[in-house]
Amino acid sequence: MKDLITSIENLYETFGGYSSQGIHYCDCGCINEKDVERLGSKTLRELEQDDLISYHGSALYTWGEVEHYKHFLPRICELISTYRDFSYVTLDELFAKLEYAEWTKWPENEQQALREYVVADWIDFSNKNQSEINLQILEVYGKFIGIKEVLKLWDISNSEEGIRNFVYFFYWHGSQILSKGVHISETKYEINFRERIQAEGLISKLENLFFKTEDINPDYADKISVVLQMLEQEIKANMLK
Repeated sequence: MKDLITSIENLYETFGGYSSQGIHYCDCGCINEKDVERLGSKTLRELEQDDLISYHGSALYTWGEVEHYKHFLPRICELISTYRDFSYVTLDELFAKLEYAEWTKWPENEQQALREYVVADWIDFSNKNQSEINLQILEVYGKFIGIKEVLKLWDISNSEEGIRNFVYFFYWHGSQILSKGVHISETKYEINFRERIQAEGLISKLENLFFKTEDINPDYADKISVVLQMLEQEIKANMLK
């Protein structure tokens, strides 16, 4: 499994045959000439968020074709992972653009490179950084690689950041998930946490984490306590079925 840096480099290699040559844009005034100049003012890897944000909003609609978008795609993805800035391009917006471009009909190696990038990005986001994960974020990763794979790759038990992210996520969304499941593209996915909770000894790990943090970080400990109660209730409810 590729790490994030390797997967991004693979995007550059996979899409390296495309260029911005011949890129056109609507001349009705809906696209700012300064944004056009900015897009062409630097090499691909030198482009920053401000250089790409206007282009991404109009790409394929009124600015360039699919081959041009493929040229910029590696840098767009790299900046998503580098800054994770909601003022730039979100993964959800990237997915919408890829759907419009019918990316699942692209050559297999291009599809694979994108999926490998999303997998590596999710592992980095969920397990290696303190991240605020919500249902929308969970669902958009699920659109790319499936919700089961998303949960499988979330190292809840063995990653310090992974379990921290899970505690905050489940504190805010656990009740909704346990009662309503997760919806992706209007499809409902029932998520059974019981087997994973028991197999990974998550309850005991959360209990130990609670005792470690109750004095040094009471707010975090309170959230751990709430999550523990929800998980224990879920186990008991399943045992009674």
